[in-house]
Amino acid sequence: MVVHHRRVVMYVDLLTQALGKGEGGRRPPDLLLADLTHSRARLRATEEATPVAEALARELSYDGALIRLCESLQVPATPAGFASPERERARLERALHARGVPLDSSPALRAQPSYP
Repeated sequence: MVVHHRRVVMYVDLLTQALGKGEGGRRPPDLLLADLTHSRARLRATEEATPVAEALARELSYDGALIRLCESLQVPATPAGFASPERERARLERALHARGVPLDSSPALRAQPSYP
């Protein structure tokens, strides 16, 4: 269990650092959604043979994009919530879905009206 706790703390620390290296200034939600859908597609494309470092980078990229989009829409999200990454990811995705944000990259969903 101690090893698991240490890995979780390391993930939260890595996510915090990754968010700190982002671009300055505010980006429009449409661009943030594009980042998120791109990161989500890469995350889902992970294969069994994917090196651990690459799989971790994909998760960090997706979770960072998820946090940035949530923050832009005033959905509470911080790296600290990722002590349980799967649970926090699901919570934030549900919160975005409840606000009408299309998380699927399919053309039909992209054609939906913009969200607030």
